[in-house]
Amino acid sequence: MLVLGLQGSPRKKGNSVYLLNRFLEECKDRGARTEVIHMDGLDIQPCRELVVCEKKGFCPLKDEMESHIYGLIRRADVVVLASPVFFYNVSAQAKVLIDRCQMFWGRRYKMKLADPDAGFRQGVLLAVGASGGKRLFEGVELTAHYFFDAVSARFAQSLTYKKVEAAGAVADVPGVDDDIRQAAGRVMDAVQNKPCLVFVSKNDACRSQMAAAYAKMAVKGSIRVLSAGMDPARDIHPAALCFLADQGIDIKYRQPRFLDTLIKEEFENSLPFQVVCMEPDLLPIPGVNTLFWDLPETQDASNIAVAGNQIRTRVDSLVSDLQCRNQSG
Repeated sequence: MLVLGLQGSPRKKGNSVYLLNRFLEECKDRGARTEVIHMDGLDIQPCRELVVCEKKGFCPLKDEMESHIYGLIRRADVVVLASPVFFYNVSAQAKVLIDRCQMFWGRRYKMKLADPDAGFRQGVLLAVGASGGKRLFEGVELTAHYFFDAVSARFAQSLTYKKVEAAGAVADVPGVDDDIRQAAGRVMDAVQNKPCLVFVSKNDACRSQMAAAYAKMAVKGSIRVLSAGMDPARDIHPAALCFLADQGIDIKYRQPRFLDTLIKEEFENSLPFQVVCMEPDLLPIPGVNTLFWDLPETQDASNIAVAGNQIRTRVDSLVSDLQCRNQSG
């Protein structure tokens, strides 16, 4: 479970820094892994409106967005945007990153590609402003709404505080820690307390990725779905990306994962209720109910298409069975 914080404050001890740190602490106490992107320190360019993202689905500006941040956002279960209010909107540092997420918007709305995690990922806004204006947070919340929509996260909730200016002063606002504790608890309950299904292959570059994508599209967030490999490849097979994209499913910017790492990071206190091995000779997780699927090799695009069609049929049957089991249990 990854909770990703996007920190938009240029002040190292600013009020939105306090809010984000406390929110992530609460999530970590509930078992989440957390990571923070300090947007003030990023080496990224502002959007130049080249429109490549809307036509071809990628941003031609080669910087930290492409090499690091897009992948983190795709991997996050919860995205937390934290920012002070500057001229009734987020900070300039935050706005640069948000604008560069036009790439996700282009893939979703121009290229009609659906992120399989859209039914699961949550978005949270934390914002602080110095003035007391009635409409102080309207611009911030609108920006956050459309940002979360672009990255396929449901805008779950926001915590906003006005008339707070001195660095760290938000810590003295009555009830702020209770607000954070309750908000973090609601978000974690929404993404954490779900049964988990894991697809395993040798490289996690093709068959397990396709199976996980199909399952995520089918369960729409009711079951948590992951994939991993015994010896994962560096990248997902390009033909698998194309095969799913032809069906309107977007798995770009995801990375294969080690099964051992997945178990350590995701199942410290529990185990998945179902594992599916994409090859019959794998021995994934002792003591867990495991299915073994004998599928065609995926060395080229034609074989990937054959395997993909078989996987989709099997996933549909598996998901139907699992949902029946969950309802009866």
